[in-house]
Amino acid sequence: MEPMEFTPTMFAVLFLAFLTISYFMGMMIHSAWMHEDHPKMQRNSRKAWFLCMAAGAGITGWLFAYGYYANF
Repeated sequence: MEPMEFTPTMFAVLFLAFLTISYFMGMMIHSAWMHEDHPKMQRNSRKAWFLCMAAGAGITGWLFAYGYYANF
């Protein structure tokens, strides 16, 4: 039997890395957007936090996908 290209442990590490990187990317976007670009917006806005976390996940997803496919 041939060894698997990806093991379950590798998927778990990739998933945790994705969550961690996207969370911190979202925090950077949130601090820049809330404190620099929109000083009149409430700082504890759930909508702004969700949008920034989604943007962080999108940027990180693009980086992971580009990093994967650029190597082939």
